[in-house]
Amino acid sequence: MSSLLWPYRSPGEHEAVAAIIRRRSSNRQDVREAALNGLDLAAVRSVLDLGCGYGFMAEVLAQRVAPDAKIVGVDAWESNEPAFLERVGAAGREASFVRMRIGHELPFEDHSFDLVSCCYSLYFFAGILPEVARVLTREGLLLAITHTEDSVAGQLPEAGFGKAATRLRSLTRKFSAENGRGQLEKCFGEVTRIDYRNRLRFGPDHADDLLVYLRFKLPFLVPNCEHGDDLPVELARYATEALARDGGLVISKDDAVFRCRSPLCR
Repeated sequence: MSSLLWPYRSPGEHEAVAAIIRRRSSNRQDVREAALNGLDLAAVRSVLDLGCGYGFMAEVLAQRVAPDAKIVGVDAWESNEPAFLERVGAAGREASFVRMRIGHELPFEDHSFDLVSCCYSLYFFAGILPEVARVLTREGLLLAITHTEDSVAGQLPEAGFGKAATRLRSLTRKFSAENGRGQLEKCFGEVTRIDYRNRLRFGPDHADDLLVYLRFKLPFLVPNCEHGDDLPVELARYATEALARDGGLVISKDDAVFRCRSPLCR
């Protein structure tokens, strides 16, 4: 299992970081609401959430789809199953969970799903796109949310963690805001991009939030560091000193939403 997936095995930690992002975001609209704005999902009866984690996206989708809809979550970490099932169930929708490492094939029949969601996950398995097109109904919708290539990674050069050295940038380049359309147009006849501009603003009193956020992102930011490691002294020092010296620290969190229709089935 890639070490870059390890931060996502603990639903509690992942949820805590998601809460920090919501608290510190300059864009007050939740990215999930931005992704779904204007969409009528009342007739959607089958949903596939790839890289579902603890149900971050599924819990919002569950509130908008048909009352008898079924939502299937797929994730590499079995530890996410209870939280995923609980969040979907809280909205009164039926849920199931498949534990698998996503590669190039999906264990579902052709045209099985009205909607497929990939929320901050496609860069882990961008090669699955032809399969996504296959399992979608002909009127189906793919929703994909991803980062820009400079998100987070480009904000720490003074601490010696510039964007060229980060695994986050290398990972994001596999499916990013910048190159996502080109990959999607190979599998879908209609691709729409929605930009989601955002900054994370940490003030002088937000050191605890900042350090938790950076520790979660550590495997992506620092070569040879793994999830659970302590923050390198120089990174922790840079972060806390920046808060005191500059009155705060701003981290880029620009994302993009892709809405894709007309799957080009094999």
